[in-house]
Amino acid sequence: HVPAGAYYVLADAPRLPGATSRDRALALLARTGVAAVPGSAFFHGAEGDRLLRFCFAKSDAELEDACQRLERL
Repeated sequence: HVPAGAYYVLADAPRLPGATSRDRALALLARTGVAAVPGSAFFHGAEGDRLLRFCFAKSDAELEDACQRLERL
């Protein structure tokens, strides 16, 4: 189901280091300073461990900064 509107996005993140989505979220935070919620908080099994959830209810400046940090991966 695709929502009609939301303030977050789920991103496929298996290329990040770690065996679980929690590991990947922590690795991303350590490398970039950008926080994400592990997909395992929303999905069970392998699907949840591939995903990270990012909130974009932020100012344009904060989002631009986060995008620049993520681009450096």
